[in-house]
Amino acid sequence: MASPSIPPRALALLFALGVLGCHGSQTDAARPPDADFVLAAGDSSYWVTSTNGSVDVRGAPLELARVDGRFYEIYVADDDRSFEDAVLVGQRIYRRDLITGDSLLVYEDTIVPRLAVQYARLHPDDVPLRPTDEASEDPLWQATATIDLVELHGPFLSYTLHADVERDDAAPWHTSRRGVIDLSTGRPASLARVAGGDPARIARRRTLAVASIVDSVRAGGSRIDRARTASLLRAYHLDPAGFTITTVDGQPAVAYALSGRGEGDEGHLLELPPIPIGEPAWWTDALSSLPVSSADGSRQLWRHGRYDVVARQDSSARVARLLLRDSTSREWPVGSVPLPASRIYRLDQPAVDSAARRGLARAFDESALYDDAVRSASDRRAGPGSQVRLARQRRPTAREARPFLPLRHGA
Repeated sequence: MASPSIPPRALALLFALGVLGCHGSQTDAARPPDADFVLAAGDSSYWVTSTNGSVDVRGAPLELARVDGRFYEIYVADDDRSFEDAVLVGQRIYRRDLITGDSLLVYEDTIVPRLAVQYARLHPDDVPLRPTDEASEDPLWQATATIDLVELHGPFLSYTLHADVERDDAAPWHTSRRGVIDLSTGRPASLARVAGGDPARIARRRTLAVASIVDSVRAGGSRIDRARTASLLRAYHLDPAGFTITTVDGQPAVAYALSGRGEGDEGHLLELPPIPIGEPAWWTDALSSLPVSSADGSRQLWRHGRYDVVARQDSSARVARLLLRDSTSREWPVGSVPLPASRIYRLDQPAVDSAARRGLARAFDESALYDDAVRSASDRRAGPGSQVRLARQRRPTAREARPFLPLRHGA
């Protein structure tokens, strides 16, 4: 079934109104199982409810997290510190409580703020831009930092950051880094917090991995290439907090990368092999939201006591068909969602309370206004009512969200 061509703003409104939801009823013998969950797929979230043979689906460009039983929206906002002759824009990550509506700043890029202070000291006659002012088309300095939300595992949000800097008094450079935020505290997550039992063992394996990749890089190429490689390696360093969380054979692992700074390749990440971390205490709860993948990766399965959720990739590997499966293995098509279909938050077992449901419903409704919106965030650093410009509500490295394609049961 081909995807309809719908403008993103109109698509968001359709999601918010539930127009693209799938409605239908069947006889008792042909009814899909009752279900209630939120699926994260691509850059969006899909709220699927099956009751008395009728399936409703709502989609929204939301990044949702459930931490300690509470739902939060995770979003990235621009931190604009530009001057009349300097374009300086960093980014921040916020955690918004869906019940209270309060936003907490959980990560702030430090590169652009430091450059803004330096620029102001070197150019005392320049003045900061007001929100309504246009940026210079030929700035003396230009620095941008972009944050990508990589993935959520339980309370931990993995992210990457890339910054590009050009200035009239120095050579251009860029840098990349990665890290993990503990959403339960709103602070960076340490290796000990993520790995639990024996972080020293992981640190030793990390040291060996760094030595191995450095030796491997140095061993290749001609003498000239090796000289250039040696210069390149000097630009890299190991940040003990520079890891993200991933999975290896269905088990949690940390993925380190060496960070660099400079021109060309020096500013990109140098990946290290993932290091398994066993099964720390938080993993049991996180595991319930993650799928079991087939050997070829074309199917994801979430098991439940009364029903299963299945996502099967189509032949183009661009979307997945979403299905409900009952205890007799009978399946009902729900629709198509963008890839990757990454995690599920069940709302029925245990049942979430009415306050959480109202918060989720409000978040799905408000998402229709996200394109050029300004959210009033109760930022604990900036003070209540401070305004933040939304940079994006979705993972910027993923594809543009595709529309949900409803399928009538029995069609």
